[in-house]
Amino acid sequence: MAAIRHIIQKEVFDPIDESIQGLVNVTKTRKKKKFSFLCLSVNFQEKPPEAYISRVKTVERKVGDKSDSRESYRRVKYWPLPELQRVDGKSVDTDVLEFDLHFDKGVFKWIANNVMEKKNFIACLYKVVHKFMQSGGKKPVFVNVDEEKLKESLAASNAGNVEDQEAVLVQQDEYQEITAKEEEDLESVLNQDKSIQDAASFTEGLSKELTQLDDAIIHSLLGSEEQALELIKYVDHTLDAVNSLENRLSVYDELLSSVRSTMQQLSQQYNGIEVEHANLRALYSEVEDIVTKLDLSPRIEDILKSSSLSGSSRISDCTKAARDLQKAMNEEFSQGVSILQAVSDQKQRFSGLSFEFSKRLSNHLCGLFTTKSEQMLVDLRSKAGSADIISPHKDVHAELKPYTELMLWLKECNPSVFGSVLEAYVKSYKRVYDEELKTLVSELRSTLSRSSADSRKGGSSTLTKMGSNMDIQMSMASLRQHGGSMMLSGSRVSGLSGSMADFGSTGTGPTDSNKPKFDVAFNLMLTHIEPVCLAEQKFCNAFFHFPRSEQTSQMDDSADGDGIEEEDSDVAVKKPVVLVVNESLLPRTLEQLFATLLGEMESLVNLGDKLDGYNSVFLLFFVTRQVVEATESGDSYSYLIETLKKELVCIKRLFDRFVMAKVNAVNEMKFSRTSKCGILPCVSLLRDFAVRVEAIVGDAGRRPELDKAYQTLIDSVFAAIERVASEHQKTPPDVIKLENYHEIHDLLSRLKIASMEASRDEAKKRYRQHQRNYVDLSLGRPLEKLSLFFEGVKSLIASGTKPDEVGFRLDFSKTELRKCIKEYPGKEVKKGLDKLYHKMEKDMSDASQLEVTWGIMQKAFIEQFKEFEDLIEKCYPGSSITLEFTIEDLTNYISQAKSTQQ
Repeated sequence: MAAIRHIIQKEVFDPIDESIQGLVNVTKTRKKKKFSFLCLSVNFQEKPPEAYISRVKTVERKVGDKSDSRESYRRVKYWPLPELQRVDGKSVDTDVLEFDLHFDKGVFKWIANNVMEKKNFIACLYKVVHKFMQSGGKKPVFVNVDEEKLKESLAASNAGNVEDQEAVLVQQDEYQEITAKEEEDLESVLNQDKSIQDAASFTEGLSKELTQLDDAIIHSLLGSEEQALELIKYVDHTLDAVNSLENRLSVYDELLSSVRSTMQQLSQQYNGIEVEHANLRALYSEVEDIVTKLDLSPRIEDILKSSSLSGSSRISDCTKAARDLQKAMNEEFSQGVSILQAVSDQKQRFSGLSFEFSKRLSNHLCGLFTTKSEQMLVDLRSKAGSADIISPHKDVHAELKPYTELMLWLKECNPSVFGSVLEAYVKSYKRVYDEELKTLVSELRSTLSRSSADSRKGGSSTLTKMGSNMDIQMSMASLRQHGGSMMLSGSRVSGLSGSMADFGSTGTGPTDSNKPKFDVAFNLMLTHIEPVCLAEQKFCNAFFHFPRSEQTSQMDDSADGDGIEEEDSDVAVKKPVVLVVNESLLPRTLEQLFATLLGEMESLVNLGDKLDGYNSVFLLFFVTRQVVEATESGDSYSYLIETLKKELVCIKRLFDRFVMAKVNAVNEMKFSRTSKCGILPCVSLLRDFAVRVEAIVGDAGRRPELDKAYQTLIDSVFAAIERVASEHQKTPPDVIKLENYHEIHDLLSRLKIASMEASRDEAKKRYRQHQRNYVDLSLGRPLEKLSLFFEGVKSLIASGTKPDEVGFRLDFSKTELRKCIKEYPGKEVKKGLDKLYHKMEKDMSDASQLEVTWGIMQKAFIEQFKEFEDLIEKCYPGSSITLEFTIEDLTNYISQAKSTQQ
């Protein structure tokens, strides 16, 4: 067993650095016995060591010639010891060969070759489990084994028998294979006498030979004694030389020890000098840097304290001096430098100088704002009614432009003073813009009011006289330079445009030319306000340095880098400027400057609605289009567009009120109950509303509000038609409905309103339904008794009576049929048709509709005649009964009835 263990260790476990601790020869519990080995091994290279249970089996390997072979061993399966859950020895009292090992993935049953190997393997397994498995891990359970003996063996191992166990292991591992030389000698000995019979004599011979070998070795050692003594002498001589050399080195070391201490002292002194020199240089550099950063020339201080803030050169000097002061104030130092008294005093002096200059700049700018705004108000009142009622403040912006960099400095260094300057600017120029906007809107309102009064009096419009009163510089020629439309921050205002003199040439729709043209007035207001708002927005954004995003577009090429335009000509053609504002500072400033814009715009809108409700339709679509286009194009903030968005709420309210007024007019419509009805006033109202609105709107893409208004108005008109038809006493209901629904269908077909297709189809459906009802109701009047007779015949047939049996009924006999036929000779039929046409002519107000209905009536009479003949043929076969007029006679009667009335 030891030889097998050695071979398995060498072939299987040495390559994987594992050592066998236990071995047992086993077979599985099968009928066919196949022997293998269960090996318990430990890998001591791992930290901590890891143990495994392996199954090793014998395999045959070919060697050299195919007929030669030798046994070898191969590991076919292994389980890490932590996977072992249970060891079952099957019995404690009885020696059995079977034992079971329970792993995580299954139970394996084994039969050992003998009981001793089984017990030794389980004992070794118990020791390895308690020695190498970590205390925190779950250890396997041993059952049906003598656990007391296993514990005693483990205790003895832990108490001091480790050396004995190692000796046993070493003894087990001392087995070695003989070498090739030993194997050759052994074979030569054995081959000397292949027929060895006496082992004693053979052993004695070997002993004699061993003795002879020992003697030879001793003689050899005695012969080399002189050489050994010589070697010892050489070694002694070498040791003496080494001792001498060590003594000399000790002397040298004593001499150098004093030099070493001296050099150490010199080195320490030199290092101290170097550190002191480096500190002095660092201190000088630091002081020089502090003085350089905190130094401000006397000239700069004089400029900040007393230099004038008027004139471009002086403003430039003040700007440069302020930047130098800001740079010195913003210098950063370490915490140790910052607490120095000199540094603190200098910074405090700079702060005082900065505050003094901030107040001086603030007082100068506030005075400039007040002076300029007062002068502008005086000029505005002196030129009331001229062309320059409102225009961009280019002169003011140009004069304030040199202070732009100083405003940025003021914003960064003293935000509170900056806020007071901004407040002063808004307060000063708000008065100017309020006066300008009120004057402009007042002129437009008075012009519209005078035009409305002249229109009511029947005189010529005063709008054409505005050209002499307000000679607006933006003429039609200059507007054409803008593409015939205005630009609202990149969004094209594609309404009408022109000067005040063009007031009398355009309007909201097909109205009287003398009526006030509100759309032109509103467009003129935007034409004048738009460049003012845009110029002010650009100036405020550049002058007050409001935050803007990285997507801010480049300014106009004609303007400088600050975005403040200079006047190049009387009419400057500028590129659209896009300003992107991140915060609410710019909108809030513009709202304060143009505080009256929304109110003045709303007053003009209300006047337009008062003059003509259709102006709300124009405003709704005009303003909505501008807002939607600006939103969809992704343009940046525009104050005028934001104002139009707010005004759009008021416009929608006016439009809804206008539509509800039309609906109320339809619902409250009154009519004569004793005269012919004809086309109702509500239908005429719908026609006028649709024609005027479509003339205003045109091909506008977005019209949800209008579509909703159309639907509301049409629904109320439909309800009014039904109500009048049920209440009218003279005109038949079907006639009222067919005429009015036909009028609505014709209107919607001509206008081709996409959203009204369903209403158009509904009107057509109702028109044809009531036209058919009227024809069916009138069909029996000329041949009333005959119609009733055949209606009864059709009822009998429908109830199941055979056609040839109808004549046997008393009420529908041939005699009764002949009586009915005799009552309607050709002369009587012609008279009845004449009366019918005359009645239709009295009922209907539309001649064209009368022609259409009479044509349908003619076809219905012919079909009725053919139906009567078919029933006579089916129900009274062979009776030779016929009507007293032919189909040709009926056609002539119908034609004569029409011509007679004409």
